[in-house]
Amino acid sequence: MSSRLSNEINFTQFSNIVNGEKCGSSILSKGLNPSTKEKLWDVPIASVHDLDKAVASAKHGRQLWLNTTVHERQVALKSCANALLSLREEMAHILMQECGKPRSFALLEVEHAAGFLNYYSREEPPAEEVIQDHENLRLTLRYIPVGIVGAICPWNFPLVLSVAKIGSALLTGNPIIVKPSPYSPYTTLKFAELVQNFLPPGVLQALNGDNDFGAAMVTHLDIPKISFTGSTDTGRRIMASASQDLKNLTLELGGNDAAIICNDVNIDEVAREVAIGTFFNSGQMCLASKRIYIHRDIFEEFVQKMVSIVESWAGGDGPEENLLLGPIQNEMQYAVVKRIFDDCVSNEYKFALKGGPATGYGLFFYPSIVEAPPDSSLIVTGEQFGKYYPTQFSAIQ
Repeated sequence: MSSRLSNEINFTQFSNIVNGEKCGSSILSKGLNPSTKEKLWDVPIASVHDLDKAVASAKHGRQLWLNTTVHERQVALKSCANALLSLREEMAHILMQECGKPRSFALLEVEHAAGFLNYYSREEPPAEEVIQDHENLRLTLRYIPVGIVGAICPWNFPLVLSVAKIGSALLTGNPIIVKPSPYSPYTTLKFAELVQNFLPPGVLQALNGDNDFGAAMVTHLDIPKISFTGSTDTGRRIMASASQDLKNLTLELGGNDAAIICNDVNIDEVAREVAIGTFFNSGQMCLASKRIYIHRDIFEEFVQKMVSIVESWAGGDGPEENLLLGPIQNEMQYAVVKRIFDDCVSNEYKFALKGGPATGYGLFFYPSIVEAPPDSSLIVTGEQFGKYYPTQFSAIQ
């Protein structure tokens, strides 16, 4: 079932977008507001049949899009950016609901998403390059559109990471089918609806689906390119599946990032920067610092400074002002965070700052700093993706 898009955007109703139209489903799901554990709006779950329709539409849209000039694509991307910014408050409100983001961070994500579109509206694909030009041999390097892109997107930055994939695909002449995370599908679906007037039907489509839908996208013979952002374990499975027909594959996976603090730093400045780099988005960021190695000469002072900084931050529900810390986005990740925290407690590791699960109605987890845990500990070897981290000193010469 489907209906034509109208000029009015309803921010409480959500649909899949296929061939420039809003499409529903007989199977619905609801997201969860992690600040309150209250269920959010109905959202349709796309089927494999819906995917086939989207692929057929993308094939037609690809021909239309290839006939546009780079300048025309840039103009379209600029229009998409302007449309997104014109509704920044509404889109930020959805992010606050589906991710629990503080308002300032939700607005920042909307602005960064528009920034990606504006960036690509100014860029041009690489020109043809002459590699060799001899009397009997001329070699040139030319970049051509790869075809339909399947984008599988994460829950921690649902709008900006979807739009980053969308902008690069559209500029280079490729249609794209976006699958948002089922934990946070709303802003991606609403963005796709919002910008349909600037693009030919089938060029940008968005479908909320379950794990079976994602697997079908990865193995679909008419989707030659997969771009995935998410966990390393899922990335391995996608790589294995995509290898069956040698798809072009981009994987942006997790990490266990370390920061090394030398003894000549300005402790006040660097401690604040490291704390922000660790706890931004409540630590739910693949490039957040998760292991902090501090020179022994400044270890105690640096740790104490970080503790005082983190303790000064406010946390709570997104609509409140001046917040820096929100909840863990979903119950699955909350369980991961709690498991590692409980492991630290049971092993009696030293806490410079001991937080832990918050008592209340949301998925809140107070930030903690674990001091010098063993190298083999779960908190050191694993990716927390939540609001705590270990610190460990090392003699740096």
